[in-house]
Amino acid sequence: MKQYYLPLIFVFSLGFAQQKPKFGITLGATYSNIRGNEAADKNKYDFNFLIGGSIEVPLNTKFSFLGNINYERKTFKNSSAFNAYYLPSNFDPVFYANQQAELKLTIQYLTVPLNLKYYLDAQKKFFVNGGPFLGLFLNSSSTINGSDTNEKSNNLFTALDFGANFGIGSYFKISEKYALNLELRHNYGLVNISNVPVVNNGSVKTNSFNLIANWQFN
Repeated sequence: MKQYYLPLIFVFSLGFAQQKPKFGITLGATYSNIRGNEAADKNKYDFNFLIGGSIEVPLNTKFSFLGNINYERKTFKNSSAFNAYYLPSNFDPVFYANQQAELKLTIQYLTVPLNLKYYLDAQKKFFVNGGPFLGLFLNSSSTINGSDTNEKSNNLFTALDFGANFGIGSYFKISEKYALNLELRHNYGLVNISNVPVVNNGSVKTNSFNLIANWQFN
């Protein structure tokens, strides 16, 4: 694990050598799915949430280093039909009806994006940012038609997720001390997170969008 911490320590030390950092509290919505094989491609995106903290260190008038540590829930779903058979009484015939089951799987991560932020205008009202992210697997859970299955799938996933993210947003100055950042971010997983063999030698990779509100203070 040491090789993952060294770049983080280096970037933080570089930023602190420049200007005073700005800290923030992050709250947002996630819109996630998986990809990489035929079965995964049949799943659909679903919503969940993230919460965490941020640090922004100005490097010059245009560029900043932006780091986040977020607790993030990535959920995707799949619906399938099945036949349910009923026997109302001993005197009534058996009949069946088509039923629909919706399965949702949520993967919980501690994500650490390390981004370079660029302000597009002199007033610093609009920005873009991008860079790598590291995801530390925490837990997983599933539901069927909204009810918890009480089954854990932790052994199905690797300990780490890694990928790239890109965001675009707006900066709103509230006062000399406080500001609000609104951002739309795309996280594109680059590594296989499956801990078991995948159909047709495929892979399982994450793909998610974040709508982020970040309350920032000096």
